[in-house]
Amino acid sequence: MGEGVTRFRIGDQVYGDNLRLMGGFAEYAVAPESVLALKPRELTFAEASTIPQSAAIALQGTLGAAPGKRLCINGAGGGSGSFAIQLAKRLGAHVTAVDNATKLEFMRDIGADAVIDYRHEDFSRPERPYDMILDLVAHRSVFAYRRALARGGRYRCVGGTVRALLRVTTIGWAVARLTSRRMGVLVVKEGPTHFEPLAALCIKGEVRVHVGRTYGLEEVPAALADVGEGRALGKVVIAIAPDP
Repeated sequence: MGEGVTRFRIGDQVYGDNLRLMGGFAEYAVAPESVLALKPRELTFAEASTIPQSAAIALQGTLGAAPGKRLCINGAGGGSGSFAIQLAKRLGAHVTAVDNATKLEFMRDIGADAVIDYRHEDFSRPERPYDMILDLVAHRSVFAYRRALARGGRYRCVGGTVRALLRVTTIGWAVARLTSRRMGVLVVKEGPTHFEPLAALCIKGEVRVHVGRTYGLEEVPAALADVGEGRALGKVVIAIAPDP
């Protein structure tokens, strides 16, 4: 522990999001005290590791979901998406989940009302427009997203190429404003305040953690390929050591 640490003691089991220091794939890592929380006894290290970043994205991305609202989640079969489906359904929204064909059954199983294989169906041309779109893999035209939104609807993207994100924050913002819609990038707030509420739901059994596959530290390239090529169901976990 560094000087000034007051919330933890040596031997405490902790979890958190070390995004700012980019230091997760290692046997030892440094993290600011502010990004960590005590790991719940009810969760394994593997389960706890899936929560911080994905939980913050899912919780903030589904804010506003409610009965009568139609929410589309693009890239819904991964870590953040699997949490977002469950959270939106808890809030009573109608959820359309978009991903590749290998994930359709998985997305149905965790609560999606409708599923779309983006390779064979254009989710930006729904029979009824969406009130909300959470885009975890932004790669479509901003005009396609605008077309899919109901008047007064909201589009937020998290993942995607730099080019796609820039289009959303420039062209997308202007186009949406002119047509009474809202488009922008979800700026995710970090820290335990923004992920511990989901951990509490997981402990109660109201939301399930889905670990698609666990890799060892030496298998990081294969794990990244699994995610990058769209094969991951739920979260992929790098296990530095077996759970005690």
